[in-house]
Amino acid sequence: MIGFRSSIACLVLAMAAVTMPASAQRGRPARPEVRLPEGPVRQIVLRSCTACHGIDEYGYYAMDRTGWDALVERMKTAKSGVVEGAVIPDEDKDVLLDWLVATFGPDSTPFPREYVPRELSEADYLSDDQAETRLASACESCHTLERVDETRANEEQWRATLISMIGRGAPLPTSDIEPLVEWLARTRGTNPTN
Repeated sequence: MIGFRSSIACLVLAMAAVTMPASAQRGRPARPEVRLPEGPVRQIVLRSCTACHGIDEYGYYAMDRTGWDALVERMKTAKSGVVEGAVIPDEDKDVLLDWLVATFGPDSTPFPREYVPRELSEADYLSDDQAETRLASACESCHTLERVDETRANEEQWRATLISMIGRGAPLPTSDIEPLVEWLARTRGTNPTN
């Protein structure tokens, strides 16, 4: 009887391992599962994108054509250590943008990024001018800073907003998230008199 129970337990564990995502089995953060597209865009992705990153990266974004175009243009100048930047002819870029917007457009839901807030040191705290400069460079390509100035939120809400905006294409380095969260919560917190 004990052998039968042991066999059942082993079978249950084996089934759990098979049905559990591979990333969870290895203790790695989950990643989006993006299928390589069919048709002409497939060769463009393989030729122009995958030398630097996997196609699962696209799943972290939900942008309109302007946002995707800006990201593709940044990729043209990015240096990965493998290539000096993506090479995408204009006719290929249009095909790629059509697919990206259709698959990962503004109505899609971006895959959540794993993010662990870091502890700030005294050197990380931003002055008003520093924070406003960083916000302007990250936010004003899509909306005015008036929208930020009028919003009131707590730390967690500001953090969620910044991470969401990065997912929508805001050019904000993750190293700026926590200093901006601290500044926004301090100056644009939930207290309406701020």
